[in-house]
Amino acid sequence: MIRSRSCQVMEERMLEMFFDKHIANEEKMSDEPEGPPPESGQEDTDETEQMTEDVGRSAVNCISLDCSSQNPTGAAEVSGTSSLQQLGDASVRSDAPGTSAIPLIRQQQIIPRIRNVNSSVKLGCRLDLNFIAHNTWNVEYKKSGQLIMRIRKPRTTAMIYSSGRVICSGARSEEESRTAARRFAYKLMKLGLPVSFLNFKIQNVMATCSSFPVSLERLTQAYPQHCSYDPELFSGLFFKGIPGMTVNVFANGEMAFLGAKSTAEIYSAIDTICPMLSCFRRQGGQTQCTLTSLKEIKHK
Repeated sequence: MIRSRSCQVMEERMLEMFFDKHIANEEKMSDEPEGPPPESGQEDTDETEQMTEDVGRSAVNCISLDCSSQNPTGAAEVSGTSSLQQLGDASVRSDAPGTSAIPLIRQQQIIPRIRNVNSSVKLGCRLDLNFIAHNTWNVEYKKSGQLIMRIRKPRTTAMIYSSGRVICSGARSEEESRTAARRFAYKLMKLGLPVSFLNFKIQNVMATCSSFPVSLERLTQAYPQHCSYDPELFSGLFFKGIPGMTVNVFANGEMAFLGAKSTAEIYSAIDTICPMLSCFRRQGGQTQCTLTSLKEIKHK
């Protein structure tokens, strides 16, 4: 291999400096009597090691420059192999025993989003709605005998009746609904009313989720006793196969759950209806439904 002239000159100078310094240090050490080394010995050793590293780096750089100048494709192959090795290491790390090899379709879970929680509470006394409307902010008095009150944290609305019953709506969780009902009762207590917090109850939890496209016509034919579908009146299908709940199913896979009393009932309804809908899943304009799977679901 023929090296460039500049690299050879640089290497020769570095080698001369290294050997001159090394030989000079050896001669001084041999002339001096035995004893503890001077304090500058450590500095000389560090400088020697640094010079050695510089010589090695310069030699490697010269060799790599000569190789790349004579065979440019070789350098490209070396860099390409290094990048391929990095990609291979990354793929091995992703397929390591600690990571799961489950397909992405199975890893995807249908997670519902709570849209509204309705709750009710009794305050234990009769209320003068006209007095409340004249002494409280963010209220709206209806002639039908109800008062609408709103708060910002959490952002909810309450319908207050003269009998002392309060219906709270707009919360996104059961805890938020309970907190909002307590704040409405506290606002009325600040007016001097003898209110209390009795019989708090979640009345309805409304949630939505997204799944896969479904053939509503085939689903209606398979479960005519549980399905109500009229595309001329409403684009969704009403499924009433779950006790106490109604599920609105749309062709694009959107679902809305109504009538649940808790978030746990929403998850239970998803576990019940998703195996049914999977038999009528639309892929490429066709519905995939096997007779055996449909019979197994009906038996369940």
